[in-house]
Amino acid sequence: MPFDQPLIAEKVQEIGQFLRADGADLTLVSADDATARITLELTLEGANCAECVLPPEALHSTIEYALQRELHTEFELLIDDPRVG
Repeated sequence: MPFDQPLIAEKVQEIGQFLRADGADLTLVSADDATARITLELTLEGANCAECVLPPEALHSTIEYALQRELHTEFELLIDDPRVG
């Protein structure tokens, strides 16, 4: 089943609102139907405190849960998080 691209973009924007409160941002890089992979990028350039943003594992599980509730399909979530080396 193909991804609903507008829905994914909308959900990423909604989640990003919470991160923007801490000066971070979240953007959708791609949602690939062929690989069932959703790739996001976390930007911390405006964050006064990178540690104030949800820790990487909590961020991943929170976003994955929010997207799963909407998509109702299996997917792999990748987040380019500059805090993870």
